[in-house]
Amino acid sequence: MAAITFDKVKKVYPDGFVAIPGLDLDIKDGEFVVFVGPSGCGKSTALRMVAGLESISGGELRLGDKVINNTPPQGRDIAMVFQDYALYPHMTVGQNMGFALRMMKLPKAEIEARVAKAADRLSLTALLDKKPKNLSGGQRQRVAMGRAIVREPAAFLMDEPLSNLDAKLRVQMRAEISSIQSQLGVTTIYVTHDQVEAMTMGDRVAVMKAGELQQCDSPKNLYQRPANVFVAGFMGSPKMNLFKSVLRRTDAGLEVQFGPSWVPLTAKALENHPSLATRPEGPIVLGIRPEGLLVAAGDGMNSVEVTARVVENLGNETLVHFEAPVERASDGDQRDQAVDEAEAGDEIIASAGNSMFIARLTPAIDLAENEKVRFGIDPDQVYAFDPDGSALY
Repeated sequence: MAAITFDKVKKVYPDGFVAIPGLDLDIKDGEFVVFVGPSGCGKSTALRMVAGLESISGGELRLGDKVINNTPPQGRDIAMVFQDYALYPHMTVGQNMGFALRMMKLPKAEIEARVAKAADRLSLTALLDKKPKNLSGGQRQRVAMGRAIVREPAAFLMDEPLSNLDAKLRVQMRAEISSIQSQLGVTTIYVTHDQVEAMTMGDRVAVMKAGELQQCDSPKNLYQRPANVFVAGFMGSPKMNLFKSVLRRTDAGLEVQFGPSWVPLTAKALENHPSLATRPEGPIVLGIRPEGLLVAAGDGMNSVEVTARVVENLGNETLVHFEAPVERASDGDQRDQAVDEAEAGDEIIASAGNSMFIARLTPAIDLAENEKVRFGIDPDQVYAFDPDGSALY
């Protein structure tokens, strides 16, 4: 086992495209770190540089205290689990799992012992004589995991290994991979675009955008104390609602604008964001997670009238996509801009002067599409950001 250190690691392609301008990150020995971000953010490129499948244009990449910039893949003592499993179709499960050990010319008895131990851990013992074509997707993924485990490497690298599985198997395999990694204590980098995987699996999660590390922290801290609007908008499902606001002072205290209404900030909100107490009046960006939006009774002081455009009743909760006279703020995620352009004219796009947001209501309520309802925000649950996108704490 060994730590992995990115020290100003850079990747520039021959055509001049800068995929990663300079990545600094220390991954501790035995730590499980998940790289997450939208497609094209550089997470897989970073992983492939660790594996030796991509050259490094600058900086230093260290495995333990050894610089591995120019070390060939076979000399890095790293095992990789691929998205498509990469199993040899003509070999049995046992032969696939022991292939790398045979290439290392280990004694047959040791190979058999390692394969048997890994197979037992992964519930593959009864499948050792089967070919990959006779296995389910989940079983193939476990074989790919077993092939990595038997090598007893210094580090595991996993590139979206669950993306080909159905939803039920993904949940099962998330738990299995986390359990196995915890038992083995092997330094692991796991790449995914799925924030649910990231939040449920990693000791720490590294959020990337356009090749740059936005924040690396525990899942809890990423969710509760995002460093900027991009992290706030990316982590969480459904994503955080972000809207333009104004901070002002009154005789009663601080207030923030919510469309045509003004919402007093509570002691809890100021405890979470103490810098607001001394911040000058003026524009800010506020964030509220879907569960922080509340149905307001009657005229609804500190609330706004909205139109429910799409209502998703999930049994235990209701997700309401609504149109409100509130100006949405961007989190800088280019995927949202692409969706907005592609769906222009679609029925769920807000009319002029309004924006679309989403609320999670628990317990579930009956609400018809296009019905008018008043929503307020729970000021205890607001997130505050500077207009440039950085968090205000």
